[in-house]
Amino acid sequence: MQNGDKKNSVWQTVKKPVYLLISIAAWLLLWQYAAAKLSQTVLLPRPAEVFRALVELVKWDRFGTILRSSLLHIVMGFAAALVIGCVLAVVCRFSDLAAAIMIPPMKLVKTVPVVSFIILLLLWVKPARISIVISFLIVLPVVYANVSRGIRETGEDMLEMARVFRVPFGRRLLRLYIPNAVPYANAAVSSGLSLCWKAGIAAEIIGLSADSIGNQLYYSKLYLDTAALFAWTVVVIVVSVLMEWAVMIVFRALAVALTNPTLWYRPGQAARYILGLPVKEERPAPAEDIEENAPASAPEAASAEFSENVPVSNLAEAASAAADDASQEPIAILRNVGKSYDGKAVLADVSLALRRGEVLLVTGASGSGKTTLLRCLMGIVKPDEGTVEYPGGTPRMAAVFQEDRLCEGFSAWKNVALVMPGSARANRERIIAELAECGIEEGVRKKVGTFSGGMKRRTAWVRALCADPELLVLDEPFTGLDNARKNHLLQRLAEIADGCAIVIVTHSTSEIAKICESFAKVRRWDFGEANVSEE
Repeated sequence: MQNGDKKNSVWQTVKKPVYLLISIAAWLLLWQYAAAKLSQTVLLPRPAEVFRALVELVKWDRFGTILRSSLLHIVMGFAAALVIGCVLAVVCRFSDLAAAIMIPPMKLVKTVPVVSFIILLLLWVKPARISIVISFLIVLPVVYANVSRGIRETGEDMLEMARVFRVPFGRRLLRLYIPNAVPYANAAVSSGLSLCWKAGIAAEIIGLSADSIGNQLYYSKLYLDTAALFAWTVVVIVVSVLMEWAVMIVFRALAVALTNPTLWYRPGQAARYILGLPVKEERPAPAEDIEENAPASAPEAASAEFSENVPVSNLAEAASAAADDASQEPIAILRNVGKSYDGKAVLADVSLALRRGEVLLVTGASGSGKTTLLRCLMGIVKPDEGTVEYPGGTPRMAAVFQEDRLCEGFSAWKNVALVMPGSARANRERIIAELAECGIEEGVRKKVGTFSGGMKRRTAWVRALCADPELLVLDEPFTGLDNARKNHLLQRLAEIADGCAIVIVTHSTSEIAKICESFAKVRRWDFGEANVSEE
């Protein structure tokens, strides 16, 4: 690094503190000038007079008692609001009735003046506890609104993934909803801390709570001791800033555990994040070299390859062929399924049966309804017509979606453990071995958000394979993978094919040929005009 770059780096580090010091000095000079010009200590004392009053306060033997009393009351109110607000936000996310019940009290707390609450509380609560209740009431709607928004804005694609893999509610809450709500909770904590101090001190002033900062402010005003009034105000500002700093340290430590636990493997960066200092972002892994698919001029070869392995070429014939094999009960049956979007029929009169050991290969042009078929099959969307049945009960499902749909803040092994039965620790060794077999050596220490596209794709594959599915749905699953990876994953599919039904969607002619070579029982459905009707 050259001298110019080094100096610029140092300046960028110290720029904000220097500007802050300049700002504070400028305001102190302006204060000193205004106080000297006014020359009325009762109205505006000089900074030096306030400093002397502050020193006297700190030396006062009751200062510690007063400070602890106010701090304890405000912390109690804030903590209660934070916990109850988060709990209510979670409950109301899954209960429309609870959400409706909470609308009137939240609107009431946000619109009624704080003074009105304080006066009413004087009739019901001891003065010493008014600041607790007021701090709670002021912070509660802030926490509730922010956390509710974070939970409700959890990505629908991730929730669909969780439904397909049948992820238990506790895991969904811990790995999907809470991580998405953490940034919103962070904003609520930051703004709520300043609000609770303002409201709590106001409650102490009006309620004349004994041994409180608010009580001291009131008597300083009553005796026209303006220097003491300013000194107590300085105490409130300093303590509130220190409290916010301490609370945010605790909150950020929890945030690391909930949203980015891999940061603990970089202690220096974790410490900087927890202290609120800039963190050096992990660079995404470089893109992998991907071998191109077979050229578009090779469809005849692929079709000839298919004609040997697949004697059927449309869905109706495939369903009929499957019906002839009555040796086992179907895992899933689609009966006369139809689905339309915006008046356009994407699926029309689709019938299909899937059994263990079978591979259904779905091909066709983009937008012809392939993904809609899979979504109906997995129960993500409900058909407009017909039914989707699971004769032996809902099977264990797994999927590799068009998108990877990974929890980007978590490691690869935790993404896989999310969908597996049993505890994460019990499955850890198997997961890490599967990841390593797919070339993902950093399955524990790095979050998947820093992976290359190919690594993310392979992680999604491992997640699907480790779920031990009875019905495995693969939607354009080889995107971003080179031929060596494709061959390895096809081999892994062949190893589990006897125990599950597999549906693969692809438009690549080279992939079609490879799939036909890899499995003994492949049926093909080629989406064409016959499968689509338009109004």
